Amino acid sequence: MPRLSVIVCTYNRASFLPGCLASLRASGVSPSDLEIVVIDDGSTDDTKSVIDQLGGPDIRYIYQTNQGLSTARNMGIRAATGTYVAYLDSDDLWLPGVAPKMLAFLDTHSEVGIVFANAQVGNDNEGFSPWDEWAGREEFKQLADTPSDGFRIFERAAFHRLLIRRNLVFTGAVFQRRDLLIAAGLFQPKLNAAGDWELYLRLAASHVFAYLPEMLAIYLQHPSQMTTGVDRMANEFCETRRSHLASVPNLGVEEKRLLRKALCEEQFYYAYLAYDRKDYREAHLRYGQLLRESGFHSKAALYWAVTALPNWTVKSLRSMCKPFVRNDGLRVGPQPWAPEARAIHKEALRKG
Repeated sequence: MPRLSVIVCTYNRASFLPGCLASLRASGVSPSDLEIVVIDDGSTDDTKSVIDQLGGPDIRYIYQTNQGLSTARNMGIRAATGTYVAYLDSDDLWLPGVAPKMLAFLDTHSEVGIVFANAQVGNDNEGFSPWDEWAGREEFKQLADTPSDGFRIFERAAFHRLLIRRNLVFTGAVFQRRDLLIAAGLFQPKLNAAGDWELYLRLAASHVFAYLPEMLAIYLQHPSQMTTGVDRMANEFCETRRSHLASVPNLGVEEKRLLRKALCEEQFYYAYLAYDRKDYREAHLRYGQLLRESGFHSKAALYWAVTALPNWTVKSLRSMCKPFVRNDGLRVGPQPWAPEARAIHKEALRKG
């Protein structure tokens, strides 16, 4: 039985698959320890023929009608036979020499349920930057931890609280114990853009995470990626926090406070996205939901009232309002993972 099953989900990415699979095979994991489970989420290109050409005893190919990333990952986890599960989207790559260290660490640290590493994010045209530079930030570096064999074993509650605020884990660089995933209930099928973060939140509520500050993965960004859908991302971030509040038992007082605060902030951002694109009816509905769920919020109440007015009135009033800026220094619209925002985000980090 293999020690590691890597779930490779793909949808019309046949041209990327050879590089992805080659990088897994060159990762340093022994062939007898490696199982690659390719989940084809309804591709209409020549994905199947590419797998037939590249296949071997280490690759299993499973086709499903298009159902989304989270459902595809769940199918891969159920089909996997390894002790540990990792993920790599078909347009991303692994670097050699790091995966064996993560396997050995999990073998000898039974108290750790999930371990993740760093990644390079970007593309050849715009260059690459470390994942933890903008996902983790300074707070991540200062998290309470216990050093062990080059890894950081995080204090569970502290990691969980920071994870509530933002996703710290790049899914293409995470190893998880398969039995924990099965017990946790896998990915939520309705969440695709934020499904990984929602799962990590559930796991962090009761399991210990560790981190290896070495580059395991290369996250290649290109225009067709799912994470360019800013509106959908913001909505799923709201749903993730709602779900965590409702479904995780025995959350502490501080965790609940952080979740409610973060949910309110994300709801405001989600509503402002509609306002910013001049969809005032939708903005009015979203601000109304924020007020119902989070209680009185003076700024949201003002926007809710303004967006109930005729469009010409709103147009006149909005010229007097400053644009909404998130607490990470970015004006509404651009996101840290969007190529056009990267330079802005780096400057915000430098100043902060």
